Amino acid sequence: MRGSGPGSVNRGTCASIALKVAPPIDLQLLELINRPGPRALDVLMEAASNRGLLLAIAVCAAAYLGMKSVHGWLAAVLLLIAVGAADLVAVRAVKPAVERMRPCHTLPSVRAPAGCGSGQSFPSAHASDTAAAAVILAWGAPALSPLAGAVALLVGVSRVYLGVHYPSDVFAGWVLGAAVGSVLILLSRLRYAIQPR
Repeated sequence: MRGSGPGSVNRGTCASIALKVAPPIDLQLLELINRPGPRALDVLMEAASNRGLLLAIAVCAAAYLGMKSVHGWLAAVLLLIAVGAADLVAVRAVKPAVERMRPCHTLPSVRAPAGCGSGQSFPSAHASDTAAAAVILAWGAPALSPLAGAVALLVGVSRVYLGVHYPSDVFAGWVLGAAVGSVLILLSRLRYAIQPR
């Protein structure tokens, strides 16, 4: 076994187990948000979680940045890279490492009006993607920050409402996406540091 000793293995195992199990606050918030609502609310939440619609919005936002942002097409490209990178990290790296099951698969009381879906629960890739896009959009077009934040919030809430994620999945996705977006902005600023004077 690798590591500095038995404690390092146990800590890693304990952390993995801790993330697999939803804390009590998760269950309380899930119960509060995952309630039957009017059909119009179901439609809104399903639309907010629709991958095709979100991709179309991201492309439109990128085009807007390309034409209107002071950073030009760099901001547009960064937005699309941020969404792809956040999704890749969430789905290919974090989810397989944590292996938390979706609440609609493990809790009989959870309603999933749009279906439960496959894959793991932690973190929410929808939340990470929209948070990454929101960070880039806020950088490239600060006036759109409230709108970008509202979309990320709506998408995150929709994932809990539809029963496919715990609130902590969404929160972790937001943190991950914000980190990815921030790193890309930082890297883009490094171009000024390496330009010849």
